[in-house]
Amino acid sequence: MHNKLRIALIAGAAAIAAACASDMATSPAASRAAVAALASAPISFDQIRTSFVGRSSESDGFVPGVATSGDNDDADKQEGEHGPSWGGLMGGGLGEMWIGGIGFGPGLGRGPFDDFDDSNACTFNATSKRVECATVTRNGLTIDRSFSFLDAANTVEQAFDPAKTNTVNVQNKVSGTVTHHSTATSTVNSSSDFTVGGLASGSTQRRVDGKSAGSENTTGTRDGVAFTVARTAGDTTTGLVIPIQNGERTYPTAGTVIRAMQATVTKAGSSPSTSSRREVITYDGSATAKVVITHDGVTKNCTKPLPHGELTCA
Repeated sequence: MHNKLRIALIAGAAAIAAACASDMATSPAASRAAVAALASAPISFDQIRTSFVGRSSESDGFVPGVATSGDNDDADKQEGEHGPSWGGLMGGGLGEMWIGGIGFGPGLGRGPFDDFDDSNACTFNATSKRVECATVTRNGLTIDRSFSFLDAANTVEQAFDPAKTNTVNVQNKVSGTVTHHSTATSTVNSSSDFTVGGLASGSTQRRVDGKSAGSENTTGTRDGVAFTVARTAGDTTTGLVIPIQNGERTYPTAGTVIRAMQATVTKAGSSPSTSSRREVITYDGSATAKVVITHDGVTKNCTKPLPHGELTCA
């Protein structure tokens, strides 16, 4: 059964620095390849709950000099070795649920952070008090999922109940090895832990809290040159509040999202180069989110109209 989720992050996450910009003059120590590696999320991030827009297909692994990008409005399209600019967000962009891009449909619980499925060989474990799903292997990735369901009195439920469930915790873990671009092999490890509240009938808002984190380590050759790429990414969502309006898209009115990413690219015969980026997104009840970006030590204050307005930086 397709259930309603309001996912909140509370997963283990690495505290990671992050950076990147197309303004290369502000990042003299970072090579174009290291900056470009921040434009897309690590492989497997589409299998966890995260504000990054991730993918897992063969064509989306990062290789120096090869274009990769997410499909979100905030994602900058790479060409050659260009990373996200001051006019765009890293890691494929900011997910639709974090910008008010998903509306509340008919039926209880339908809307942002309600998309989960516990029907695929998932059973209740009386010891862990969680609904645990059978391990799935897909495209070289091993995927584990589990859920916790609570009613308004925080009583454990053995399954999602559209009439009573108020809080859902979703935990995802992904690991494996993916071959892409013929000559590149990436080993990935990622996880997320989200808790979403306000699903019960009569709720006026959803609250989301949680974390995600992951790493991707790649070896390969490009134009006859051997390379390695190490990428880490993580985010923390705290107190994200989304008002419930049936049939309407509503953007977050409170909360903070902290996103961080770092990439190190080493090509044979060259010294390693590293670039990092950190993005702090704050919602204050207005139709504009405040975004503070720190890229390789350079900080800018930016704004983003919700849901799909263009990011602009001072």
